[in-house]
Amino acid sequence: MNTLEDIFRSFETGIRSSKAIKPKEYLNRLGLDYNKLRIGFNSGQFHHNKKSEFKDKCEALGLLTKSDVGVNKKGLTPYTVFGRYGIIFPLLDKHNQIVNFFAIRFDLASPKEEHLNSEGIYPCYPNKNTRRLYLTANLIDCASLTQSNILENKDAVMALHNGQVLPQHKEAIKSLVELEEIIIFKN
Repeated sequence: MNTLEDIFRSFETGIRSSKAIKPKEYLNRLGLDYNKLRIGFNSGQFHHNKKSEFKDKCEALGLLTKSDVGVNKKGLTPYTVFGRYGIIFPLLDKHNQIVNFFAIRFDLASPKEEHLNSEGIYPCYPNKNTRRLYLTANLIDCASLTQSNILENKDAVMALHNGQVLPQHKEAIKSLVELEEIIIFKN
């Protein structure tokens, strides 16, 4: 079982819920369509009614952090949840497995963006035959470009990690055997 894969599937179900009105409105303001992109919604409840082994694994991954906040039921452990009430995007490794999440907690006074860790690439590692590579400084620009349908055959796009080129980006670029051009979008 890949916990991040399984959890993300629950987030994808969450964004499709009839109760997910605010997340859908936020995506609409961004111009992003969850039917065209892999986007989820974390209501913060994915760990509810789960066994302690599942919660321990989520805690080891950084999805849950034990909290000292009081709870209304005796014996329950309170947790702070990564990306709670946020839009979630998956980042993938070179084997197309989810290894990281990017969250936008949009319902705060000032939206907060955060990564679960520093692994993976959004939307995915580019095909080795990519000729033209677009690099965006952030994930939202990358999602918009991906959704736009302007990419041609042998084009690819990658989001940098908060504007930073990480080792996985360098590895992906070095693997592109037909690369002719890199186009960088800055903020």
